[in-house]
Amino acid sequence: MDHPQTVEYLTGLTRSGIKLGLDNTIRLLEALGNPQLKVPTIHIAGTNGKGSTAAFTESILRAGGFRTGLYTSPHLADFRERIQVNRQPIGPKSLAAVATEVRAVCERENIPATYFEVGTAMAFLHFLRSGCEWNVIEVGMGGRLDSTNVCQSRVAVITSISHDHESSLGNSLAQIAGEKAGIIKPGGTVIAGLRQKEPLEVVRQRARETGCPLLCLDREFQAIRTGYSAGGQMFDYSGPGSRYESLEIALLGAFQVDNAALAITAVQQALQGNIGPDSLREGLINTRWPGRLEVVCRDPLTLLDCAHNPDSVRNLTKAVREYFNYEKCRVVLGVMQDKDLLQIAEILGDFADEVILSRPRIERSADPHNLFKLFKTNHKVIEIIDEIQYALHTAQKRSGPKDLVVVAGSVFTVAEARQSFELQNFH
Repeated sequence: MDHPQTVEYLTGLTRSGIKLGLDNTIRLLEALGNPQLKVPTIHIAGTNGKGSTAAFTESILRAGGFRTGLYTSPHLADFRERIQVNRQPIGPKSLAAVATEVRAVCERENIPATYFEVGTAMAFLHFLRSGCEWNVIEVGMGGRLDSTNVCQSRVAVITSISHDHESSLGNSLAQIAGEKAGIIKPGGTVIAGLRQKEPLEVVRQRARETGCPLLCLDREFQAIRTGYSAGGQMFDYSGPGSRYESLEIALLGAFQVDNAALAITAVQQALQGNIGPDSLREGLINTRWPGRLEVVCRDPLTLLDCAHNPDSVRNLTKAVREYFNYEKCRVVLGVMQDKDLLQIAEILGDFADEVILSRPRIERSADPHNLFKLFKTNHKVIEIIDEIQYALHTAQKRSGPKDLVVVAGSVFTVAEARQSFELQNFH
């Protein structure tokens, strides 16, 4: 296949939907020589924060001189974003080559692999052939039955646990934690950012069963924020055998300090402490993760954020209040149907002066007319504009120089909004 044919092939696979389970991926990777077992791996799960933590982790490793493979999902604009070597997306020719090989195996072995299963196999194959020295792998959904859970990770990171994907992962935090703790395997080390007692105990029990050391945020390691502005944040870190003061990150939100601390601890455990302080500082300050409290326009001030469930939306509103001064806030919201829409509506209804309900061009998106019924007007303007870019344009047009526009609700919403600006997706 050439690149256009590859895009057509992958697009066709999206109709296969999501299927939790490892059988297809195991068969597929076995036929490809098990590339996932030949590069040491840091595996990252969590309801929120796993993408940012993966970005911090990769950046620190790369600053330390290692050749890195980074696999994340979903993408903002181009499938190639998901598979990166040294933070560069897989090239069109390489994408076509690995896709052709994976497709041939699926057809020869009669493996009905899904879009995500094929993408995962492509990533592991590309990373091995690109000479990667470390892979940083973000779980797609859950952990135990996620297609990425075929690697033998040196370090397993669980960033956070909250309610999301309940139909697949369970309704209680303990059940969700059990699914995410499924990435913990004998021979590795576990890094946890959990603060709730019940899910943390589930992770602790899994670590005991597998004989893995467990390092917990606020216990074995700590991060204390010492300063912040709209340009970034500063914090002090202390962990097993190490202490760093005045570390800097460009990503905004107090939760990003936690994510950075998880990444520091993960890298230190993976490398047994052999990461220099200069590399660590360089990796942190240079980490970029588009679509997370991302400022894309100054007049009016416009932010894009992929917050997609109640916890992440709550974090978003808290961070906006903390970092930015504004007179009125207009929110453009496009969210998926399977989320806790009532909670999201309550949080944003209390936060915004005006809400424009919209929907990205994806089948799973919630109908704005149904969302409308969930919002309490409270004398605020709540209206429906179906097309994301037009909704954004309308919000900006109504805003004065001291107002704020926030676009949120899903990666897909942010992806469509970003098309209004000439933005780099990969760094």
